[in-house]
Amino acid sequence: MQNIVRYFSISTLALLLFMGCEVSDFDLQENPNYLTPDSADPEYMLNEVQYLFQHYMKWMIVNTDDVMRYEAMTDTYGDVVPTSVMDGDTSKEWDTYYEALNNVRTIEALAEDDETLLFHSGVAKLLMGYMTVTMVDYLGAIPYSQAVNNAEFPNPELDGGAELYQTVLGDIDEAITEIQEANFDFSTDLFYQSDKDKWIAFANSLKLRMLVQARLASTDIGIADIQAEINALSSQNLIDSAEEDFQWSYSTVQEPESRHLYFQRAYVSGFDQYIGNYFMYQLKESKNNPDPRIRYYLYRQSNEDPFSGPPYLPCQGDPDVDYCYIGDQYWGYDHGESRVGRGDNLLRTVYGVYPGGGSFDEDQFVGAPSTTDNLGGAGILPLLTSSYVSFLRAEAALTLGTNGDPATLLETGIRNSMSKVMAFGGVTSDLQPTAADVDAYVGEVMQDYSNATTDEERLDIVMKEYYLAAYGNSIESYNFYRRTGYPSDMQVPIDDDNPVFPRSFPLSRLEVQRNLSLEQKNNYDKVFWDTNPDSFIK
Repeated sequence: MQNIVRYFSISTLALLLFMGCEVSDFDLQENPNYLTPDSADPEYMLNEVQYLFQHYMKWMIVNTDDVMRYEAMTDTYGDVVPTSVMDGDTSKEWDTYYEALNNVRTIEALAEDDETLLFHSGVAKLLMGYMTVTMVDYLGAIPYSQAVNNAEFPNPELDGGAELYQTVLGDIDEAITEIQEANFDFSTDLFYQSDKDKWIAFANSLKLRMLVQARLASTDIGIADIQAEINALSSQNLIDSAEEDFQWSYSTVQEPESRHLYFQRAYVSGFDQYIGNYFMYQLKESKNNPDPRIRYYLYRQSNEDPFSGPPYLPCQGDPDVDYCYIGDQYWGYDHGESRVGRGDNLLRTVYGVYPGGGSFDEDQFVGAPSTTDNLGGAGILPLLTSSYVSFLRAEAALTLGTNGDPATLLETGIRNSMSKVMAFGGVTSDLQPTAADVDAYVGEVMQDYSNATTDEERLDIVMKEYYLAAYGNSIESYNFYRRTGYPSDMQVPIDDDNPVFPRSFPLSRLEVQRNLSLEQKNNYDKVFWDTNPDSFIK
């Protein structure tokens, strides 16, 4: 790539890393600070990769929070995920990805001649692999094999998505071997504190996730018997407890900004987004037993009824709106509602204590920027958790006939999510849900599952619970919605009954301008594993 990243000198990098810096304005045109194996410090570089990784993942999550109805999409799909060459822009994510790729390749080169760096190399491969499959899942084909080598490849060409999946699957196997053989730790491991078993559980779980993701096109990634591959993984060390969950933890530090992005958006100056009414309805009204996670997920700033006086909801009385207001002071917007700016930033519902580090809803009804009863932004990115692994295994069992009872895996996924959310933040309140509340909710879901008459109906139920558990990580729901079409009752934009759902994201606008090998793509172009019809989802 011609203009991918600005690399810092080692002394500057060390200072910024330990301060948790933001990474921006990357420029690499004959930069004398370009790090090579002869000049690099692998400890600093891998620390930087961890920070780049979390920046990249949080931005990709925010990219699809509104598309997936967790937040309200107050525009059209074409505006949220642009289709034109000039509008398309994933430049920030793109540059961050390629800076990380250069660092990882340098670490791997160093490890070839230094066995003390095997752990570094294994961890670097896994983080890079997760970022690479996310790039493929969102964008499709990307430059990879020729990337970050400007001297030889000034205009690096695209590598196909299926080919990159094959590459990452191989890298995961190499990473597992390196971690198992490593005799030296990575001293600033911000995920697992150099716990080999946990890293291997993550590696196997990431591989499982990729195989389920590509199950509709498994032969494209060179797997003739995907059932056997997944069965083999199911007997391996997988993420199956909260202690093994792969997540990034934020802090309350403001300078440099180290708080969860949800907290920054809702608790600092007034929430300028809207929680999606579809999502709130699923938590509050879709079952006889409300979701026990609702007070952890959502925080209500006001006890005013928006139908009782100004500022009135503009959707009130509109027959084309599905929800408008779901009651009990849960203020949000429907999917595709464009009548925004009603001056209720301190009245609408915002993010709660999980996962963004805000407030647990105890009926305080205090504007989020004013409340001091919160975690100060010390939230998490729930990237690959035990509940997600259970839902993935349930999907594989239903669609591929792999090992494991899908009903048991469904219940395990729900309960693992409930336990994780309800244990978060040290909440103590009379309004916390009880074990009986959880049992009632789980019992209702399992009764619905038992009453289902087809595997498609059962899969719909599994994906609905996956969707609710994946709050804070819309990467997961964006992927499985395109893969399965479920949940089947996803709200369609209220002003368009037949929208073109974005099946992928545009390439970096800046990179298309500077890399002569690239052409901008359309947001209706499908990634390699998405073999479903064009109008499959809305």
